[in-house]
Amino acid sequence: MSTLSLPRRLAQHADRSGDQRAILFRAGNDWEAWTWGEYWDRTRRMARGLRAAGVGPGDRVLVVSPDVKSAVTCQLGAWTAGAIPAQLGVPDRLTNVDRFIDQLHPTLRQLDTNILLVDRSVAASAVPRSDVRMLVAEDLMEQPPDAAPDSQRACGALMQLTSGSTGHPRAVLVPHDRLVRHLESISTRLPSSSLSAGVSWLPVYHDMGLIGGLLYPCFNGFPVYVFSPLDFRRNPYAWLQTMSRVRATHTSAPPSGYAIGLRLAARAVDDRLDLSALGCAMIGAEPIPPRLVRQFADAFAPCGFRPEAFFPVYGLAEATVAVTFPEPLTPTRIDAVDRDRFEREGHAVPPGDEAPRLEFVGAGSALSGTELSLRDDQGHDLPERRVGEIWIRSDSLMEGYYGDADATAAVLKDGWLDTGDLGYIADGALFVTGRSKDLIIARGRNLVPSTIEEIVSSLSGVRKDCVAAVGVPSQERATECVCVVAETRAGAGDQTDIAAAVRDLLKLRGINVDHVILVPPRTLPRTSSGKIKRRLIVQQLQSGLLADLRQPIAIR
Repeated sequence: MSTLSLPRRLAQHADRSGDQRAILFRAGNDWEAWTWGEYWDRTRRMARGLRAAGVGPGDRVLVVSPDVKSAVTCQLGAWTAGAIPAQLGVPDRLTNVDRFIDQLHPTLRQLDTNILLVDRSVAASAVPRSDVRMLVAEDLMEQPPDAAPDSQRACGALMQLTSGSTGHPRAVLVPHDRLVRHLESISTRLPSSSLSAGVSWLPVYHDMGLIGGLLYPCFNGFPVYVFSPLDFRRNPYAWLQTMSRVRATHTSAPPSGYAIGLRLAARAVDDRLDLSALGCAMIGAEPIPPRLVRQFADAFAPCGFRPEAFFPVYGLAEATVAVTFPEPLTPTRIDAVDRDRFEREGHAVPPGDEAPRLEFVGAGSALSGTELSLRDDQGHDLPERRVGEIWIRSDSLMEGYYGDADATAAVLKDGWLDTGDLGYIADGALFVTGRSKDLIIARGRNLVPSTIEEIVSSLSGVRKDCVAAVGVPSQERATECVCVVAETRAGAGDQTDIAAAVRDLLKLRGINVDHVILVPPRTLPRTSSGKIKRRLIVQQLQSGLLADLRQPIAIR
């Protein structure tokens, strides 16, 4: 493959296949299609408009656009102008635009810019201000397109704002050539063809949505059907319907997305949806429950879904996105380990016949150009089936966190990235077990929060996938207290029974809980991409700030 930049590759597709469909956006119950020629024309118009507004090579631009068409054009147009775009998520219900923009000042300072690129829906409700230079995407698009942008001058870096699930979001800076090399590695492991078709509802401000949902199809020249996360939340069945109608070969979602799809399986079977063309149902960005993989495959088997179409992956923004991929259309690896030895010793060994067990989903092996190392607390390499911290070295690692040398130095060491994630390797495959900062260490056992959360989510009365398991340090006990926070719609009279059921179910699995806290729907704090902020929950529990808590948990 050549190492053409994304704008030049888009121009190449326009030259060779200008009248063929490239990207389609959901518009009500229909789709608005852009050909490759139109896609490139709009990109050049945006680039020309940015340059006319004085935005050029190296300038940072914060993109705030709930309109997915505008967000896509801003991303490619900014690169074509040589600028460095950073996409930011917008709340579903943006009722006070000026207050929202006020809250963007730390992010603008972080990016060392005052340029805000918005769409008309945002601009229409904003009061003009002197501290922010607001550019309206639709106005910039009124410029005629550049005839032929200078490919040497174009292509600023990729800048991704991390989700902030374990701390304050940081700006990950990846040079454009590293992004292109990364897309080459992805495309080698996961080939596509002229018959490929993608469907994506993931936000372009998230690395999986931007690179997997948007740039991977653009890089390889096949069409992708795109709708916004808000469209998905309003009508998740449209995701399944679209995949069936267009014979989609590629899609991607976090486990929570597939869990929503699973609840619609009976309707999909009744409607005779056809998912047999799917060769890559990418799943990642969150811990992958083995139960979900099995149940989804079973429920959608009548729709032609193949279990081997599941494509579990591991990655993070600091590595551009992907670290490990499985081989396409191979059975998903689910590894059972002895729970006691795992929790007490960090050994992921197969269980005996009667031994309690844990299961983890394999995420494949390292991509070309990427090395994996599992290390202990002293930084020593660990053998297979020993749980340790995941370190990676790759030619697509970030250059660093923009404007934050201390944070960069904390994770980039001698060319290696300390991911902060935990896992083990078995027979060449990586199994991710959680984040080191999320791990609950209680009474000599290492408990995996996602395992506890999956168990509690199965209970009647608890909102599915709306559970957080955290460890709160206790100086008095010299250990951590195990706390489960679960959302429920149940009234006060039923909550005592639900809390008791949570304790009893976990006790059957050998897990003793110190506190069960039931809270109303939408109480748990989440990142812009939907991940639960466990560390923030710990702080809230200690201070009594979590909604519906009358007193802070007395943990001294």
